[in-house]
Amino acid sequence: MVSLYEYAHEIKKATGWSQERLGAETGLGLSTISRILRIPGYQGNETSRVLLEQLHNEVIHSPFPSYLQKLFKQYDTAKERLSKKEFTLQIEALEPLLLNHRALPQKTLEACRLCWLLGHIEYDRTFYLKQNPATSADKALAHYQNALDILDAHRDPHLLIQGYKLRQCLVSTLFNQCQAGTRHDSEAVRDWLRRMDYLSIVAAVIAEEPWNWVAARNGLVAASILQNTERCLDFWHALQQMHRQFSDPGFQPAQDQAPILQDPDLAWFVAKVVKQKG
Repeated sequence: MVSLYEYAHEIKKATGWSQERLGAETGLGLSTISRILRIPGYQGNETSRVLLEQLHNEVIHSPFPSYLQKLFKQYDTAKERLSKKEFTLQIEALEPLLLNHRALPQKTLEACRLCWLLGHIEYDRTFYLKQNPATSADKALAHYQNALDILDAHRDPHLLIQGYKLRQCLVSTLFNQCQAGTRHDSEAVRDWLRRMDYLSIVAAVIAEEPWNWVAARNGLVAASILQNTERCLDFWHALQQMHRQFSDPGFQPAQDQAPILQDPDLAWFVAKVVKQKG
């Protein structure tokens, strides 16, 4: 689920609006807007989410067809609200429609987004529904890679963020095939990170979106797995620029994100960088 922090910063990036203008456009108080923009894990309430999401939908223009954006939203809502049995039935009905879509054999952004959603279906079969884990994980990787190949072939710098998000789908699939704390021992994971030039992509994303703490944190994890001290320091410094509390490795920015000190994938970074500096 997209956070309030992400919604607000993406709107601000696209429009250049001040906090006052954001408050006026959403109807939220200035103090609320300020907290949302400053605090990565700020929860807010349902009213804040509805108003920010509505404004986000109005001002953020996706490079993908609008009907597919709506389909992605419906997919996320179904996963959140339906039982696993109901969700299974829904994706079983959706998948053949996607696989037989007229645009799928093409190399358009429409085909890219179709492959992306097919990747999500196989990803959720593997890690959420626990169905055919090995086969479904391989299919998820194939769909995501196909989507990325199509996207990269466009060579459009405006698609940087989308390219990063697709790479993150590949990384998440690979990571979830390994037990937490063992990923730094996986040559397959390290090889994928190097081949997709993941660290450079994350650095470019942070340059484009200097508020994107999730990308910086993902970059820090990858740099730790690759045992790249220079990149680790770059991403940790970026995190501290986003919020001063990131200077504390015990800081937990969100409920679903472990502090740096407790993340097994950051064990090398903690041992070789944090503790040595401390």
